[in-house]
Amino acid sequence: MPRVALIRRAIAWVSRRTGRPELLATLYSSARVDLREQIAVTAVVAAVLRRDGVYVDVGANRGQVLREAVRVAPEARHIAFEPIPGLAAELAAAFPGVECRQLAIADRPGVAEFCHFRTLDGWSGLQRSLEISDAQGDPEYISVEVSTLDAEVGEMVPTVVKIDVEGAELRVLEGAQKLLAQARPLLIFEHVASAAELYGASSEALWDLLDSAGYEVFSIGGAGPFDRRGFAAAEGVVNWLGRP
Repeated sequence: MPRVALIRRAIAWVSRRTGRPELLATLYSSARVDLREQIAVTAVVAAVLRRDGVYVDVGANRGQVLREAVRVAPEARHIAFEPIPGLAAELAAAFPGVECRQLAIADRPGVAEFCHFRTLDGWSGLQRSLEISDAQGDPEYISVEVSTLDAEVGEMVPTVVKIDVEGAELRVLEGAQKLLAQARPLLIFEHVASAAELYGASSEALWDLLDSAGYEVFSIGGAGPFDRRGFAAAEGVVNWLGRP
């Protein structure tokens, strides 16, 4: 991962953990970019999610985005997926009205090894991030249950699906073909090319899947739509919007 992108994600993680992104934004330009993206994510959720809607959070972590979805649409149905046992338990306790499922989401069901960075859990994933050393992340490898969005969502019709899976977003969407074709949810997803490479994926492959499903790709800030080449070449954007 380019150093700038790694620094951005590190600052974003600290920002979310402290709950005070504006303090970091006064000190770091990259934190200001992340703050703008966080504000954009919140604005998109608030604009789209209604009281009778369904919000799905894949890779909920500590519920940073989930919290906003519950706040703007408390009567909507909220479903959160988080494979790390401790975080899943925290989510269930913090959000009693949310369906919290201790699962990883990918392209096929099963059981898989998962790299949990105990001190940097935001970088945890089904593949280990090469940017995080043992000293930085204190990794442990755990077995997690894996399912697909098509299997988990069933006949529900989500309004918004948020995906933050440290590079595995293509696999998540490969397991959501029925969902994309029938429910046509708005997608909010994190994508960094170097993280996707851990899974043998590319920006082009992700764009192709979304294009074939009838989706356009925008930056979370509204720039776009991006064509295939533009999406692959984009720098400085971490959070994206898939619009049917």
